[in-house]
Amino acid sequence: MVARATLVVLCCAALLGACAAPKQAAVPLSASTLSSRPVRIGVAMSTVPTADTHFPGAGCLLCIAAVTVSNTALTAHVRTLPTEDLLSIKEDLAVLLRKKGHQVIVIAEALDIDALPERQGSQPGGARKDFSALGRQYRLDKLLVIHLTKIGVNRNYNSYIPAGDPQGLVAGAGYIVNLEDHAYDWYRALRQLRSATGNWDEAPAYPGLSNAYFQAIEGARDVLRKPLY
Repeated sequence: MVARATLVVLCCAALLGACAAPKQAAVPLSASTLSSRPVRIGVAMSTVPTADTHFPGAGCLLCIAAVTVSNTALTAHVRTLPTEDLLSIKEDLAVLLRKKGHQVIVIAEALDIDALPERQGSQPGGARKDFSALGRQYRLDKLLVIHLTKIGVNRNYNSYIPAGDPQGLVAGAGYIVNLEDHAYDWYRALRQLRSATGNWDEAPAYPGLSNAYFQAIEGARDVLRKPLY
């Protein structure tokens, strides 16, 4: 009964996610945004999620149960994968910003984005969350945020039938908020998927798939750094 209730909660959460606000469109970083004058810019990262398996397409209760059971060994392994390599992305971006002449404050604590207040009357192209308190605390002009939502391994399903091999996954977004008006100076959705080289199904260590996970992290790092070169 407890297991069934848990599955119901998971399905409800998925439905709620489907009804969420529209996705933010990409906002390219203009050449003049960070070159016109030096600014005081913070670099922050959201709380890094635990590495886990994700099975989009397994929608019904029985499908979720079947997929969960069939991937027990894989999930157990993925949950042991380290996430420390993601933390260094903040310093990577800070170094690039300093090279452009900006005063950079790397915010040490993880940013709990869900706990931030919603902005009233936010417009398309502007942040829905209110970063004003953070701006006042660190006396910032702008804030670069690395918001990670999913990391680990992704495998698509059609009900309970696999629709492909599992892949290393890093998902989220990177963006720069102008704290004067909360407009996005830059917004880039992040979804890095990497396939294992050769056979992925080598339990219990899954070396090929583990390597794909680390490649997804490197891919995410490259996507976030590229606009700042």
